[in-house]
Amino acid sequence: MREPAGAEPLVLRNAVSNGDGRVESGELVGRSDVYPVRAGIPRFVAAAPDRVRDVASFGDEWNHFNFIQFRQQWLRHTVANTFGTTDVFRGKLIVDAGAGSGAQALWMLESGARHVILLELSPTVDDVIRRNLETSGFTNWDVVQCSIDAPPLRPRSIDMVICHNVIQHTRSVEDTARALFELVAPGGELVFNCYPKNDQGLLRWLRLHAVYQPLRAVLSRCPFRVNLAYATMMAALRLVPGVGLALEKAGFCVQGEVVTSDGTAPALSNRFAATRLNTFDMFGAHRYQHLKTDEEIRALVAALQPDSSAVLNMDRYFRRPAPIGCALRVRR
Repeated sequence: MREPAGAEPLVLRNAVSNGDGRVESGELVGRSDVYPVRAGIPRFVAAAPDRVRDVASFGDEWNHFNFIQFRQQWLRHTVANTFGTTDVFRGKLIVDAGAGSGAQALWMLESGARHVILLELSPTVDDVIRRNLETSGFTNWDVVQCSIDAPPLRPRSIDMVICHNVIQHTRSVEDTARALFELVAPGGELVFNCYPKNDQGLLRWLRLHAVYQPLRAVLSRCPFRVNLAYATMMAALRLVPGVGLALEKAGFCVQGEVVTSDGTAPALSNRFAATRLNTFDMFGAHRYQHLKTDEEIRALVAALQPDSSAVLNMDRYFRRPAPIGCALRVRR
């Protein structure tokens, strides 16, 4: 591991290991600071408590909702529209940047990933990530509590860095993308997407500027229980014929596509659960939620990788409407 700033190597001291050889506690010592290892997790947060507060609501969200039941959506959307197949994970050293509940990391391990490193700043590292991974039977994973715009890993050492539906929640989309791309080894790739800014046309402009932004400005300052109550109310109203669709079109809630494993029409309970989660995520109390235009993302990708032939999914990603879950693949 490396220091977040300067990438200087760290030295492990006072290590205590468990019976499987994992380091349970100790200190990672660098030139500028000492970083504790607690409960088997290196912690790079003491010097930046404000950043932990920025994402605390994600801890509340994933500890409460988890994500483990959405494997079919992940396969149908993220995998199908970004990679085509889960075979891309086989044998790879993968960084899951902004790992959330750890569900995606688990699914990549099930798909044959050689090792997955979960980078997560929120309190999920001590709750839902443990629940999902420690009982999985897999041991080829590690969790690091850190900000993904300063990952404490050796540069150009990772086969695949995935930052899916996360980068818009960091302080700077551009700075985070550069920091994550620096981890990518020759022949590897950074996979990321960012929420688009879609305000072309009167109705879209009104939905973004007159509904979404003012409503989120209020809800993002509210405690977890208030956000959850709003999401629950919207999820119930979304089930009302006519009313629910109008609320979603106006920007008050998000149901999204609800997928079932057998292809049958989703039950009302599935639709309710999807709307509740997606609406909470849309209006949650996390501090940052950047929306980027197509031109801004194109410029960012060109700055990371000037060779356009090394960037996959460009046409698909910028299609409107874009395929759900589609992300860019920027190769080194």
